[in-house]
Amino acid sequence: MKKQAVIFDMDGVITDSEPFYAEAVNVVLAERGLALTEENHRAIMGSSIDYTWQWVMDHFHLPGKISQWKAPYDRAVVDILSRKVERAPGLMELLDAITQRKLKIGLATSSQLNWAETVLARLKVRDRFLTIATAEMVAEAKPAPDLYLFAARQLGVAPAACIAIEDSPRGIGSAKNAGITTVAVRTPSTEGMDISAADYIIDSLGEFDLRWLG
Repeated sequence: MKKQAVIFDMDGVITDSEPFYAEAVNVVLAERGLALTEENHRAIMGSSIDYTWQWVMDHFHLPGKISQWKAPYDRAVVDILSRKVERAPGLMELLDAITQRKLKIGLATSSQLNWAETVLARLKVRDRFLTIATAEMVAEAKPAPDLYLFAARQLGVAPAACIAIEDSPRGIGSAKNAGITTVAVRTPSTEGMDISAADYIIDSLGEFDLRWLG
């Protein structure tokens, strides 16, 4: 089927932002002399903020409610993203090629809307994305299909007419569960993770084959 839309994941796909979330968690945990290990980070990578902090609270036996931990975490994330994120190699060329073909472009991310807006503004690509779908907009986060189904509806395109670009097993599962053709990008943060469920696997956005768009 000829594709009508491309839906990008954000973290690890349009920018290598995954390490910054662990950095932000550690900003919050530092007050208690705690820190995530690399193994800890991989356990929560690609998950929603609620899942992340429930995991962190359980793992470190932290007191209180998720909300009290999320607030300082949110501030740390926005601060770090607004200063540090950079475009992934090949991003602008791929966005240009998709735009030239008059396909719609969307974003489907487990991150919060304010984080997505911060990243897109920093990368100077906000005008390229017709819609932004985030975890707080749906009932179930990745790997449930909700986020990609929502993004497709927002774009006005059937899931089968979309192609998703992801990097994590959770994200790949979400797109595939929604019935969307999925391209996985290998990244340093997801090295060693099983991304074999994707329809296609590439090492960078520059390797995206435009023939996949039909």
